[in-house]
Amino acid sequence: MTHHRQVRGWPLALSALLAGCSATTGIGVKDVPYPTVRSSWAQAGITDARQPFSAVFCRHLQATPATAMQDCARWWWPIEAGATGVADRPLSDPLPATRDLVIIPGIFGECVAPWVTPFSHDHAALAALGYRVSVADVEGRASAARNADHLHTHLARLPEGANAVIIAYSKGATDVMLAASQPQAAAWRHKVSALIAVAGAVQGSPLADDGHTLYRDLARFDLPTCDRSDAGGVRSLTHAEAMRVADAFAASRPPFPTYSVVAVADRGNVNSLLAGTHAWLSLIDARNDGQVLLEDAVIPGSTVLGVFRADHWSIALPFEDSPAPLMRPFRRNNHFPRGPLVRAMLEFTAPVAASRVTTKEE
Repeated sequence: MTHHRQVRGWPLALSALLAGCSATTGIGVKDVPYPTVRSSWAQAGITDARQPFSAVFCRHLQATPATAMQDCARWWWPIEAGATGVADRPLSDPLPATRDLVIIPGIFGECVAPWVTPFSHDHAALAALGYRVSVADVEGRASAARNADHLHTHLARLPEGANAVIIAYSKGATDVMLAASQPQAAAWRHKVSALIAVAGAVQGSPLADDGHTLYRDLARFDLPTCDRSDAGGVRSLTHAEAMRVADAFAASRPPFPTYSVVAVADRGNVNSLLAGTHAWLSLIDARNDGQVLLEDAVIPGSTVLGVFRADHWSIALPFEDSPAPLMRPFRRNNHFPRGPLVRAMLEFTAPVAASRVTTKEE
């Protein structure tokens, strides 16, 4: 392998990259490939399940000793009066050992994988419940196209009847949507029962539109925990690239239901490393997590489970549980009940998964 120059003071470089390359200028006319329109979720074919999902989330929050005394409502943004969505559903247990859980990290996820991966603090507990948990081996700085190849390999290895749930975090949503829309996905699409995007960069991010050229300058350097790969990671998150992927995914008519979990931070609960990008994105829309706008975090045609009070990192990455000194800057404002959230997501999707199993067996 060719060795590239490593960045001195690489923790600071990694912080800059994770924080979005300090975007400064804004969205240009050519950044979005075709006209877009704002509409309500209902008009866009998106189902609002915030109300029934909140009941499942609260039950798991109160059943967890560390969070039992917390006010459940503090963790999500208020659901507006008159919001319409799906009806409450009977509570059920997650499916036992017949269910696989595949977690797909986001951009630069490989760079911090020695310390944290999405929901890593809860992997052992989920395994104890009978879930076969795997983290997809995607590259932290690679393009969606390159990571789609890795995902085909990982997901094709799922056993028949895996009934798998995929939780795709951040750019992981773009990577898996691209993979699912390609012909190679025929080997695994039938093994998936649900796709959940958590803080997904589904439609891209203005930060990528503005920051990909700076990242390209930095991309010639290697970091100790993740090499530059094809250096296409940030470009895959531009609106021009990500929106094409989202459209192709929708056109492929995936045979599994899709869900979206959104994070929206305010100045009081955002990590200081994300404060600058949160403020910059707020000039466009205050409803952002420091990396992604709310409207860009929803899979077209999906069911929205919740809009949570969290930043882009705290909703999925347990930096607060890592004792490594290198992770200290990332631990600020990182507290969030990720365990109750992931268990609630699995429970809420279980009835749908069970119906898919029945259909397959019939």
